[in-house]
Amino acid sequence: MSPLLQALLSAPLPIATVALLLRYGPSALVFLLAGVVAVLIPGKRGERALAVLRLLWAVTPRRGVGGSSRG
Repeated sequence: MSPLLQALLSAPLPIATVALLLRYGPSALVFLLAGVVAVLIPGKRGERALAVLRLLWAVTPRRGVGGSSRG
């Protein structure tokens, strides 16, 4: 068994749930969590969350108004 899987199985349930949601959940969840942390937590952690939010914003594809871009 991989060390990462062993650590995840031995972690408390809330930590394991968050880890699984961040890995397999929608990207909107990562945006939401990074935004909440950036706003609520001062100092280095808030700054890192803001940096993650900026990186996510830079690499996320934009959607046009109206959904499809067929012409």
